[in-house]
Amino acid sequence: QVYGPQAHAIVLKHNEVIELVIHNSEDVPHPLHLHGHAFQITEYGPTKQFLPSNATAFPVVKNSGEPAKRDTVLIVPAQYVKLRFRANNPGVWMFHCHMDIHFAMGLALTFIEAPEVLQKTQKVPPDMLELCAKQGVKTTGNAAGNQGLNFTGLPPVPTIVLREA
Repeated sequence: QVYGPQAHAIVLKHNEVIELVIHNSEDVPHPLHLHGHAFQITEYGPTKQFLPSNATAFPVVKNSGEPAKRDTVLIVPAQYVKLRFRANNPGVWMFHCHMDIHFAMGLALTFIEAPEVLQKTQKVPPDMLELCAKQGVKTTGNAAGNQGLNFTGLPPVPTIVLREA
């Protein structure tokens, strides 16, 4: 919560094994990309509740042994995919759709990986702190620069205006 409501943040423990199951209930494919990791594709197949009633059965594919490793996966309509990775790269990593409009509409989240390791191993360079100070950007506290869960002053979420030609 301390990262703010706009970050869609999920905190990961250091070296934790993460498994994501993602269902595409829409009628367009989603190329999802994870920064900072190569995940294993351990399983994929149809999402039955999203298939048309006249659809023929599609097999579920389970990858045992050495599953493919990627940083991007295409999830087609009415399908799901199961991804796995180890949280062994402390940092702040985006997981998002590569279709710009979907990313802008919020099809993204942020993994905050091993924040306790980051606090011990990474320091913000003094020139960057100075640049923040010159711009009035707070460098301590939560996402709004306040203590605890007080998000007063947090910038508003950007809005998207679609214009028809």
